[in-house]
Amino acid sequence: MSVVSQPNYVSSPKHPTELGLVELPVSHSWVRPRVGVITPTDRSKRRLIGAPCPGEGYALKLLRERSAKIELAEGEEREDVLVGLSMIVGKRAGLFGRSPISYDVDFFAKLFGFDGTADASLIEFRKMYFKGAAHSYVVQRQLADALPESTLKLTVDALSSVKNRRELFKI
Repeated sequence: MSVVSQPNYVSSPKHPTELGLVELPVSHSWVRPRVGVITPTDRSKRRLIGAPCPGEGYALKLLRERSAKIELAEGEEREDVLVGLSMIVGKRAGLFGRSPISYDVDFFAKLFGFDGTADASLIEFRKMYFKGAAHSYVVQRQLADALPESTLKLTVDALSSVKNRRELFKI
């Protein structure tokens, strides 16, 4: 085995300062700000910014699994309803800092009467509310923004005691 040496035309410095190395001072602690974090004050000041939560796409999977149980009226598009519900299910989960769960889906199915309990006025309201949600980002954001935090924090039991469900919206 042969050893490769440095060629003769390359000078060999005897001291590290001859290489041009500079000793850097020890850095101070530094924390990168998390620019993507949306705080509760940001949510109340700005509209159409969404409500991030971990695993938000899981809401759509949950809804697709329960799609057969969602009772639609004539004139309602299933895809609009599923996408719209996934937006508000994700917003509710994000408010609690967790992923969407089946309880969230049950809550909104009851809120909008997709469990078969809707009267005629609620059906007309939800037709207008979900129209075009599958194809428009702005409609999706407006759906989520129409529900105040006080509504999102309700339980299914508290929801059943509400007489007029339209009062729970900001529209």
